Amino acid sequence: MFFNLLFYMRKRVPLHPVFGAVRKLGMRHVLAEWYYRKGLKKSYGGDYVSAISLYSAALDIDPAHAHAYFSRGLAKTRQGDHCGALDDYSRVIELIPDVSMAYNNRGLVRDRTGDTSGALSDFNKAIELDPANPSAYFNRGLIKTLSGIDALALANIIQAARLGNRDAVAWLRDHGYSWQYDCN
Repeated sequence: MFFNLLFYMRKRVPLHPVFGAVRKLGMRHVLAEWYYRKGLKKSYGGDYVSAISLYSAALDIDPAHAHAYFSRGLAKTRQGDHCGALDDYSRVIELIPDVSMAYNNRGLVRDRTGDTSGALSDFNKAIELDPANPSAYFNRGLIKTLSGIDALALANIIQAARLGNRDAVAWLRDHGYSWQYDCN
């Protein structure tokens, strides 16, 4: 298929609409996207080693592919490579500084590596960028509970529950707080 595509590009033969993007975006971008999507399929199937390899291939072709860095960070986290995941999330933030979930995920990795203050800073930034991010509220609340359950920690977890975070609801119930969704 790849060679057929090159033939069509050289001959200027009208392409199927799916391949029209090749001329517009360039072959490198399309090839990087192909590796990225193959990586997603592997990742969804739980094959994180292959997924990381495919995301890396996409990044070799297009080093500015923020989604590939983000997805590779997720896969590396699942594999236990927290330093590698931290680097990938930091790269996403360099490329697109307003991605709330990149800060949230980097905060989780920082927490796992013992950098609690860095994690708290990332969760704060994630909430600043997206005040409707329930994961960031829940994670910030959990970080604050490390020094004991105080009003601020509880307020964060309650806010996460209000925003629909099921883990926050379960945490509240497990810790003896009655909780029901407020539909208003």
